[in-house]
Amino acid sequence: MMIVGAAFSFDWGLVQPEVAKWTRVCTFDPSGNAWSDPFQTPTLIPSSQASDRTPAAKATPTCTDRVDEIHRLLTKMPIDGRYVLVGFSVGALWERIYTARYPDNIAGMIIVDHAFLSGVGKDVPPHVSPSHGSSRGYSPPVLLSKAPIVLGFEDDSNFSKLPARDQELHMWALSQHPVRPGPEMAADCFALINKVTGGHQYPLGDTPLWVINTSNDCQDYRAFQKDLLALARTSEQIIAWNSSHMVPIDEPDLITRAIREAIERERERVRTFQKP
Repeated sequence: MMIVGAAFSFDWGLVQPEVAKWTRVCTFDPSGNAWSDPFQTPTLIPSSQASDRTPAAKATPTCTDRVDEIHRLLTKMPIDGRYVLVGFSVGALWERIYTARYPDNIAGMIIVDHAFLSGVGKDVPPHVSPSHGSSRGYSPPVLLSKAPIVLGFEDDSNFSKLPARDQELHMWALSQHPVRPGPEMAADCFALINKVTGGHQYPLGDTPLWVINTSNDCQDYRAFQKDLLALARTSEQIIAWNSSHMVPIDEPDLITRAIREAIERERERVRTFQKP
């Protein structure tokens, strides 16, 4: 299951076809994006009928809403066995929260350039500036520290490597005013994941974990990658040396390789378990 953040299912176009050659793979768009249903906001209750216990209507989805959508999707999929989750950017936060809720469902996790907010958890509001040390331009934090998000897949030099149809669909979906995650969503997710997993030495336990990150030289970013690797007892770091934040189109082979390793490890576990 591949979980995208502030992008679309079409943006996995260099990864999904390769993975589909040797296992089943699912990509999707959250509600309010591309072909998915609109995000359903609660019906407004007239003030005369409201009470102190009446929940406020939401104009945009919360982090919990997105995780609930993933759970509903996986529940309806006609697939037996456990899943390998691949989360990109903010999608990695949804992936982590889902795994914390339903650990028995997960065979492995691949984090692709996890959303990063410099300063989260400190006394100052998150603020970052462009990473001038990168020849590819902006670093991942910039994508979440400005609203609206200023860079997308369509701005990456490798966007043209996607199949022409995927490029067209991406631009179409972008024109439909998609409900995309911004800094508020990221902050909400960080707060939720800290609440769910805080205090645990290895929140992911023995779940195999692959962390793919870029060569961003920001000190906080590098420290954050170490924190991610420490989430599980078994973890591997893969550095996308030639990528901007858009690893799925800059170096898709790294993601494909990690998925293959995760699938092969799970298959070996099943074979070992089934031996008499």
